[in-house]
Amino acid sequence: MRRLVTSVLAAVAAVGVALPSALTAQGAGGTVVGRVTDAATGQPIQQARVLVQGTQNGALTAENGRYSLRVTTSGAVVLEVSRIGYEAKRVTVTVSGTAPITQDVALSQAAFSLSAVVTTVTGQQRKVELANTTTQIAVAEKVAELPVSNMGQLLSGRAAGVQVTSGGATGSGSRIRIRGQASLSLSNDPVVIIDGVRMTANAGSSSIGVGGSTPSRLDDLNPEEIENIEVVKGPSAATLYGTEAANGVINITTKRGKAGKTRWNVYTENGRITDPNTYPLMYYGWGTQLSGATAGSRVRCPAISIAASLCRADSLRVGNAFLIDSLSPVDQGARQQYGMQVSGGTDRVQYFVSGETEVETGVYRMPEIEINRLKTERGVSSIPSSQVRPNALDRNSLRANITAQLSSKATLQVSSGFINSRQRLPQNEDNGNGLMVGMLGGEWREDLRDSRGIPLLGYRAFPMGDILSRTTSQSINRFINSVQVQYNPISWLTTRAIVGSDFTARSDVGINLFEQGPLGVNRAGQVSANRAEINQQTVDLGGTANKQVFSWLNSKTSVGMQYIRNAFAQSEGTGQGLPPGATTTSAGAIRNASQSFDERRTLGYYVEQVFNVNEKLFITAGLRRDAASAFGKEFRAVNYPKIGASWVVSDQGFFPAYSWLNTLRLRATYGASGQIPGTTDALRFFSPFPTTISGTADQPGVTLGALGNATLRPEYSAETEAGFDLTMFDGKSNFEFTYYDKNTTDALIDRRVAPSLAGVTSRFQNIGNTRNTGLELVYNQKVISTDNLGLDFVLTGSTLRNELITLGEGVSPIPTGNRNTQLNTPGFPLFGLWGRPYTFNDANGDGILVASEMTYGDNTFIGATLPTRELAFTPTLELFGRKLRISGQMDSRWGMKKLNNTKRHQCQGGISCQGLYAGAPLEEQAKAVAAAASVFTGFYEDGSFTRFRELSLSYQMPNAWAKALKAERWNLVLTGRNLGVWTPFTGVDPETTVGNGDQRGNEEFFSTPPMRYWTFRMNFNF
Repeated sequence: MRRLVTSVLAAVAAVGVALPSALTAQGAGGTVVGRVTDAATGQPIQQARVLVQGTQNGALTAENGRYSLRVTTSGAVVLEVSRIGYEAKRVTVTVSGTAPITQDVALSQAAFSLSAVVTTVTGQQRKVELANTTTQIAVAEKVAELPVSNMGQLLSGRAAGVQVTSGGATGSGSRIRIRGQASLSLSNDPVVIIDGVRMTANAGSSSIGVGGSTPSRLDDLNPEEIENIEVVKGPSAATLYGTEAANGVINITTKRGKAGKTRWNVYTENGRITDPNTYPLMYYGWGTQLSGATAGSRVRCPAISIAASLCRADSLRVGNAFLIDSLSPVDQGARQQYGMQVSGGTDRVQYFVSGETEVETGVYRMPEIEINRLKTERGVSSIPSSQVRPNALDRNSLRANITAQLSSKATLQVSSGFINSRQRLPQNEDNGNGLMVGMLGGEWREDLRDSRGIPLLGYRAFPMGDILSRTTSQSINRFINSVQVQYNPISWLTTRAIVGSDFTARSDVGINLFEQGPLGVNRAGQVSANRAEINQQTVDLGGTANKQVFSWLNSKTSVGMQYIRNAFAQSEGTGQGLPPGATTTSAGAIRNASQSFDERRTLGYYVEQVFNVNEKLFITAGLRRDAASAFGKEFRAVNYPKIGASWVVSDQGFFPAYSWLNTLRLRATYGASGQIPGTTDALRFFSPFPTTISGTADQPGVTLGALGNATLRPEYSAETEAGFDLTMFDGKSNFEFTYYDKNTTDALIDRRVAPSLAGVTSRFQNIGNTRNTGLELVYNQKVISTDNLGLDFVLTGSTLRNELITLGEGVSPIPTGNRNTQLNTPGFPLFGLWGRPYTFNDANGDGILVASEMTYGDNTFIGATLPTRELAFTPTLELFGRKLRISGQMDSRWGMKKLNNTKRHQCQGGISCQGLYAGAPLEEQAKAVAAAASVFTGFYEDGSFTRFRELSLSYQMPNAWAKALKAERWNLVLTGRNLGVWTPFTGVDPETTVGNGDQRGNEEFFSTPPMRYWTFRMNFNF
């Protein structure tokens, strides 16, 4: 590590020697002032960047579009003026030491601009300089007119190659995959950075399971506070982010104040949530026993018993409790959101402050018949709202950002965010005592009673009121803070320092009160109270030297270091056997407690060199070196290299001039990044346990907990990316195309070892290899653009091919998935579905299939569980002087299989699927007969779908109406989500998933499906 630091310092010194002296060209200098406006409308453009070419000396325009820039050299200088959404422009001015020079600039709008400024590890760069593709989402411009309630909704369909899977229950988290999944054993989540600080963003952030749905810390963020998001898609682009960035990076920038008068933004949103889904019917066949001591009695009579002449079918009951209003736990949910933001400042200090509160109540509600039963049973006048409404989320978020110009050379940015939330999730999904299992997992019989004699009314084993009486809640207090200082000691050198932390205090509580809940499940009272502290800290130091070496060559050299610390501390307590009314662990007759602490640290150094040749060719090379506490003690550090080029070939003199072509850029890059092992994967450690020694009480003892691996290193992902960007017809048509090839070596495999070695059966080793390849496209088209009418659309698409190359010598294919329906085998995708295909033949023609009429093949690959192709279409129409804005999104995903595990359970354990009974189609009978032989391929269905994901209508009210409310602008927004789906999948919904992990492969297993949202919003600007 010391040798690396010495090398970096030597490189910086060499650059300093090679560059001409910054002082030789300096004279008296002067000041340039002016105004930046929209070329089409003449309106001022705020936050436009005015930069002296070849330096880091620049300024931002104020609300009125004006800027003032002090230039340290006299004579002719070139100013670069840019703003996201506009074509950049360069102008030449002659600076003298006399009166300020005035230079106004008019920028033309462009849906796509290579001159847009993006945020990278080394600071801000123009998009044209990057050799990789980067997706920018202008959140502040979208959220006001297309409200979203969480980050999953915000990212879905906005970037090619980014797949978002969200739970249907209120507060359940989103899972994000960028260019697929590459790790069998580690997380496939991307790194998320907010205002320069690494934040905790994992799905599954809960210590008390409810069966599947879990919160995601990414969804804690308030989209209303975000200015823009940049998605860095793979190792080729994420090299300088180091270990943990192999799955891509999501870079979030929150809103900042702008110089000018104080501006207020007030908004209110109200909406409803409904369940548009149709749930599977349940079947139960009655018949007459034909033989034996019970001959003539009324019995269950499945098709297989009819074929064996054991019974004669009499009637078939069909239905489910969702179809009976008095039994259904589905009602109408509601959403409310209220917020206010204020920003402003002077040319020296700008501020942004916001506050918001939101309340969302999911669709689940205890049926009235069950509420009345429990009132009588408990002798009370009301049932707690947490039981009546088991799914809800209350969240408050506050933010204060300050930007201060400490001097002409130093800028300070302070970002401070606070999030407070409380949410409830019902027992559900892969949960025998859960809501959906209670509704769909048993026999369709209304005559059943529990052991107390209480009618089940069609529920599986427990009355719905008892199921919803166990409550699980999570409360968090979260602080995300950062301080960034940028210092420009001389015109060609910029230095920066970022220090920040993301701290979450989390409290999970699950409770069954005395004599409440399902029979036989903690009816004596039980409470679990778990507290966790999640702390992620960042220190980021860097500097960039930018110098015009020759008239045709610009050099930019960046060096830096990053320190990341992750710490997780948890205390767990349980109390069992609660007296009536007790709610704390200390009240339990039996009490247990445990405590844990994990810490992981990463230290990385990087250097990057960019050469700019005539503003046409940009060549980048870089290297990052990381050491981490999670590595084995015999593995010191890992190196991640990168090299790439961006060539605006259309600007070359030899390139043919076409009237329809504006810009053609070719780009290619190679880079590597990693995925860090688990905190203790490399360690040999002992686990404590109490042991009994003859004649004494329990004594403390230990046993070997893990063998450890002293040579353990990170998974190493190297990616090659190539593509082009094409702008045509005066910027109206823009096309991006990208090919990527990502190869992950040293993949961690949990390899089995002989238990006789140490009593431990496995340990992690770097022996696997995976590969992801694909294509991505983005097409922006401006169809019509006039003062009164606008029509444009964005089309994004991608393909994905994932393959497990090797598992390591001597390692057998690794089963995953429910009932080992997945088999991770070299040559096939990770987490793919495998099974035995079958054929059937009703040999005797009686319309009933039996086991002897089935023929099974060998276990074979059936299909990938992650979509291999996707397409999203997002049109926008503006009418009536562009006051009415209509936008929407349709997206399609296909090329994957989905396990309909709900139906599998109904056929195998719930004895309620259609295929079990006479008269069912032979295909349905074959599925049921195969399931009895533990063959589940009949439930592997085509998971493809096309979804009408969102529709938004935004109307700007007349100015006179706004002024009557003392507002400058007033607009109304009506938004609908999940408005329709078209799919061959026969389950509830093709996007329904049992959890946020990869190892269940998006299966549907009694999961909450996506809900339909309608919201009405008003925005007021003062």
